[in-house]
Amino acid sequence: MLKTCHAGEGLRESMASDRSEKLNRDLDRMLVQAIERDLLVRIGWGREGDEKPKNGEIGALSLLPDESRSLLLGNLGEGAGLMNRGGTATVQGSVASMAGGWMSSGRLVVEKDAGSRVGFKMTGGSIVIHGSSDDNAGARMSGGTLLIRGDSGSNAGSGMSGGTVIIIGSSGDNPGIGMTGGQIIICGDCGSVPKGVVTERGSKNMSKDALDLMSSLGIDIPSDSLVLNAGDAPFADVHPSVNRGGNFSGIGVVGSGSGRIDSCVDVQTGTYVRGTREDSQELVLERPWIPILDDSNGIGPSIVRADPDRGDLLVVGDTTLAELEKGSLDCLGVIVDLDNLPRLNDAELDSIIVSIRSRMGPGSLLLLADRVDRVEELSRRCVDLNLDGILVDAASLDGAGATIALPRIGMASKKSGLAAAGCSIMIRLEGAVSADTIVISKCAGIDVVVSPDLEGGPEVVDSAIRGILREMGVTSFSEVNRSNLRAIDHGTAMQTGLRLAGLERPLPTWTRRD
Repeated sequence: MLKTCHAGEGLRESMASDRSEKLNRDLDRMLVQAIERDLLVRIGWGREGDEKPKNGEIGALSLLPDESRSLLLGNLGEGAGLMNRGGTATVQGSVASMAGGWMSSGRLVVEKDAGSRVGFKMTGGSIVIHGSSDDNAGARMSGGTLLIRGDSGSNAGSGMSGGTVIIIGSSGDNPGIGMTGGQIIICGDCGSVPKGVVTERGSKNMSKDALDLMSSLGIDIPSDSLVLNAGDAPFADVHPSVNRGGNFSGIGVVGSGSGRIDSCVDVQTGTYVRGTREDSQELVLERPWIPILDDSNGIGPSIVRADPDRGDLLVVGDTTLAELEKGSLDCLGVIVDLDNLPRLNDAELDSIIVSIRSRMGPGSLLLLADRVDRVEELSRRCVDLNLDGILVDAASLDGAGATIALPRIGMASKKSGLAAAGCSIMIRLEGAVSADTIVISKCAGIDVVVSPDLEGGPEVVDSAIRGILREMGVTSFSEVNRSNLRAIDHGTAMQTGLRLAGLERPLPTWTRRD
């Protein structure tokens, strides 16, 4: 179940995040010298050797560099050892959920228990849990080895496509559910095995990696150990297609009532996005629009999925986390795409954010992205986690389109206090967008439109924007608001709550107090 933050709790979580970020920054500095001198970095002890254990830090020991060695005393929160890139880390204590997630190489050792989804989506390296683990250990892993010396909860190795999960103790129900590859070894008792999983017994059926790891740890393998492998491939889900749309049909703009701006008066089309922190950087745009691309092409600020320039925003999703390096974070900011990540509670999401933010420059922007049918939860998380804004994809399961996205975003923003917190709002639309679409977005309270291209190119769109603003009687976007929008037809007025053109007020459905 997703965690809900309440008043006061958000402040405590913010303090925990700041403490965790400081730990990561301090550790990164120490590891640079330690690697050069082949030293072990010890965390949780004072200068005199007195114990000062850590307690509940999230995203700690993440993005460890190759050949680094670290030892930490204490019990860590969510996301310990995320995205390990070749380092060796030992935790003299326990860890919460998502430990070792998205690691590609290296080694993580936990001397006590681990929470759920340990080793999630790992592609290489090894994790050793000396205690027990909760549900979904090794879920969706595609490589590497996960060894649990105690017991494991249910769904161990769920959805895995490679790698090895070894459980010395007992396992809960449904180990290997949905697996398409890899191997699970259970030395103790095992709950019910799901359909599509092939069971065998004996070390002769075990992978060499599993045998080598257990041999190095001096672990004897019972002769009747259960070995699980993938059987017939399960039927894959067919995901419904979603359409986001590229314009706001049924919506028009009206002027301020003060008359057309004279042609000799300059009209400004530029805008900027600034973070919520005092030291936040600014995203400066020539118009309230930014392209979304696969990678940077040097055209100026862009939202990219890989290889960002310093002025770009990098989209981070499931695939990106599996390959993310510190060098990729030398950019203006990051957008964490929740639609491309597994379901996370607030603490797990915050551990990813801490891991990223602690490797970025001061004041870097950090936003959340998701579909418009989840915008209420998206807005709440942005405020509770003290982030800089949201990117709302107009796509939704109901296929309502971009026009209906505007009131959904507006109501969610008001409920969560998004605008009051100084957070920015972007909207993701399909195809090349027009000047009309950009102007309508700004009137509706959207800060930036995101799409692959502009209809007719930048010069054509800028000229059209200036013409529209001039006719509206304003000299910049700072002078427009929702009162400049009209629903052209009754249906749009009913769905959006905008004033109906001609009637010049919202329909009674939106104004009465039921």
